[in-house]
Amino acid sequence: MYTVILMASVSSSFSDCYSAKSYLNINSLTNQVELHLIPFERLERITSENLCKMYFPGKLVIVQIHFDDISFPKTGKEVNFIYQFNQKIVVTFQLTQMDYLHIADKQNAMYELWYDVSLVKVNNSINSIHLIKFDGRECFTYIDMVYTIYDNITINVIPNMCRVKFDNTLEVYLEFQDNSINNQIRIYPCQSDCDPNEFQISSTNFSEITTYKIHKSDSIATQLSSFYKNFIHNRLIPISFNIKYRVNGSYTIISKNFDNKTARDTWGCTSDPHLILASTLNPNNLFIQFRDSLENKMTCDTKQATTVVINDYVWDDEISYRVQRSLPISEFNQQVGVTFDTSETLKRLRSRYSSKTMSLTVISYLFDSTVLWEISCFDIVYLGCISQATLHLYSSNMCISYQFDDSPLCANQVLSSSSKNTFGLFYTQNGINHLWFFRFNYEINYSVKTQKFFFNCSMYSNEKERNCKIGMETAKKKLKQGPIGFGIISKFESIVFWTTVSECRGIYIPAICAAGVMITVGAIFVIWAKISTSK
Repeated sequence: MYTVILMASVSSSFSDCYSAKSYLNINSLTNQVELHLIPFERLERITSENLCKMYFPGKLVIVQIHFDDISFPKTGKEVNFIYQFNQKIVVTFQLTQMDYLHIADKQNAMYELWYDVSLVKVNNSINSIHLIKFDGRECFTYIDMVYTIYDNITINVIPNMCRVKFDNTLEVYLEFQDNSINNQIRIYPCQSDCDPNEFQISSTNFSEITTYKIHKSDSIATQLSSFYKNFIHNRLIPISFNIKYRVNGSYTIISKNFDNKTARDTWGCTSDPHLILASTLNPNNLFIQFRDSLENKMTCDTKQATTVVINDYVWDDEISYRVQRSLPISEFNQQVGVTFDTSETLKRLRSRYSSKTMSLTVISYLFDSTVLWEISCFDIVYLGCISQATLHLYSSNMCISYQFDDSPLCANQVLSSSSKNTFGLFYTQNGINHLWFFRFNYEINYSVKTQKFFFNCSMYSNEKERNCKIGMETAKKKLKQGPIGFGIISKFESIVFWTTVSECRGIYIPAICAAGVMITVGAIFVIWAKISTSK
């Protein structure tokens, strides 16, 4: 008799432990039902006989959800939680896809709580049921576009576990802006010679498809031409990948913008590692350098190209900026990197520099005004942090010493030791940096602010079989004739300096000329050269 009275009393009080506003979320992406139990609004005002506070804290509560013709969890499984007074609790039930489809349209449900297993059982109605339709962007971890200019497009994706209905209502398409109007290119399933994980006629499992392809054809020629026209004009136009299908009489669309857009190398140039581009924000300009190389010239056949156009887009959360240069291919091939003049926007971007400062670099090879081939690189922007540099050239060796900027901008950029860095000597003529004389590889430690390195011909990187001693002698002659430049290339530094040379005859004294570069040739005379950043 005592137990029955206690059960009745406790059950009555327990119905007030949680609010009548408690609700359900049904998540279509995860196939989960979430019961949100909200504490009763006036729990603290209830008298000391409040059983929610006296008996329940720390007790195990077993939970069930009942719809009109199905309950969760199913027999043999259990979902429970530990009661905490006046605290919200979210209880999750994992469903199968079949179970989810069965309850997706349900309007009513109730929850059942077993307190202390056999002592108390309480039923309450659910105040509201929220069907959470998935965010289509969450169906992909990553998505990129690999294109051949004016031609085919491949879309590579890393899919998540989303349910997509494969039937004749399914539409897959790329969407882009054409003069502020959304336009589409339809993507059809592969029908023959398909890749193993390519979207094809027989596809049934969304999570197994990692490749979608747009093949140039008459049916999409107009849309494809419009796409490349707008894309070449602005590489940052919004482009999204979309899958549209019909479920229960209404359409669902999965949509995500591309994480990356990469030009496919149809000329076989990317086997040479110097084609990986690094964009570096220097104090006074934006400098683009082929990583690990002091030459711009490609190792592959550039066919009949006459002009090279370089576009670089730099942006962060608030500022975006585009720079462009067009050069005859003969001039581009002889240069060391490409420098863009400074601007107030670039200075602002540098002052705001963070790991979210990104760049897209596109180098296009043209015949007249037609793009024949291009390479592109999407990457974070590395911050140039060399603040001072001094070059010493002797009869048998040379020395370079430099300092790193100790500002917070550089300190925040993780500059770890790099096993391969490059120092190169070249010459400038009429403002153009020309082919280098020789280069050295060496190790550098970015944690040391001031560093000095000595080089001799035993350390020479014998690239293209150039003779180090001949290069050294040629460099000395060039020093007497006019400006000569040198470059520091590494993972974090792509920087080129040039010098203006004047000759100071006299007996050699090992002294450093103020605010300049001391270049010592032999022991009879000293050449002093003022150094400045290349423009």
